[in-house]
Amino acid sequence: MEKLKNRPKIALMSYAMDGRAAKGTALYARKLIGGLLDDEKFDFYLVHYDKVGDPLYQKAKEIIMPRVRLPYGSKFISQLLFFWQYRKEQFDIIHWFQPRAYPFYWFAPARKVIVTVHGAGDVAAPVKFVFSRLVFNFVLIHFHKWINAIIVVSQNAKDEVVKHYGFPADRVRVIYNGGGENYQPIKKNEARELAARKYGIEGSYILDISRLQPHKNIVTLINAYSIMREKDSLRLEKLVIVGWPAYKNRKDEYLAAERSPFVKDIIFIKFVKAEDLNAMYSASELFVFPSLDEGFGLPVLEAMAAGIPVITSRASSMSEIGNEAVTTVDPLSVNELAVAMQRVLVDKSLREKMIELGLGRAREFTWRSTIEQTENLYSEIAAN
Repeated sequence: MEKLKNRPKIALMSYAMDGRAAKGTALYARKLIGGLLDDEKFDFYLVHYDKVGDPLYQKAKEIIMPRVRLPYGSKFISQLLFFWQYRKEQFDIIHWFQPRAYPFYWFAPARKVIVTVHGAGDVAAPVKFVFSRLVFNFVLIHFHKWINAIIVVSQNAKDEVVKHYGFPADRVRVIYNGGGENYQPIKKNEARELAARKYGIEGSYILDISRLQPHKNIVTLINAYSIMREKDSLRLEKLVIVGWPAYKNRKDEYLAAERSPFVKDIIFIKFVKAEDLNAMYSASELFVFPSLDEGFGLPVLEAMAAGIPVITSRASSMSEIGNEAVTTVDPLSVNELAVAMQRVLVDKSLREKMIELGLGRAREFTWRSTIEQTENLYSEIAAN
């Protein structure tokens, strides 16, 4: 009983997963929290803004930050009130799962602060931000000295955050994402039946899963697809792009598709249910992910695990994650991407080799490993 009383108290800022589709940082938070709560070495508190019906909150102590309703800055004030409310009941560690620490985060009621930053895309990639994101970036660049450990999800991400945020390299810990165990090859005919029935996609297709925003480089993909189709009349695969526009007036990708002579074969799907993603990958002939900047590039891992050959960017972390299993290109070269797509689609032996290597590479990335390495970091930080 005494051992239980002395467990390190850890506050997990769990609002990162609330009410959000299980992709990107929300998926990372959910998988990590779900695994961490099974570890009895720690006393976990889940901290968020509003009551939700998520069963994970029944597995730990729940803290709902004081409710504030203002025209702007409500969450900022809520966090400050939470800091004040728990000022005499300090945690050993507080962990933010996104690089979104508000000003005065250093007054958090915790001995140590951990922030998962994922990468430096917020400052390294050409992305339009709302004002709050600019504030978060400013705080991390100029006021990171109170952060005791920064988790990143690839070596490339570590190099980026050290360069762009100025984090001390010895405080940055690389812990890869998992996800390879959550996908598997599905028979092509079964996967295509689901794609047709639930999302109206008939026949063979090339797939990309990305939010519609500049650094995802989807306009280049659309242009490369058009060139490939023009040069090879036997290529009849459709191009399917799954993802929401990053902001309301984002139209560049739609305009690029409208300009293509193959516009009828370019299909945009805003959302695919998490339980259907495996089939959507497996139903495709090829997964193409030409992003300019990713902390990890989870779709690359998911596609490999689903048994699909992958073409991705030579830049950023994607080649690190895919290693020898993927074909990489200069993401700014439309012609190089077009040639690579045509080659992988035509060369059966190359496809089979990429699929085999991809399945093996995907098995190296598991959420169990991510969770265990994070637990080790908690123990190290709490004891230091």
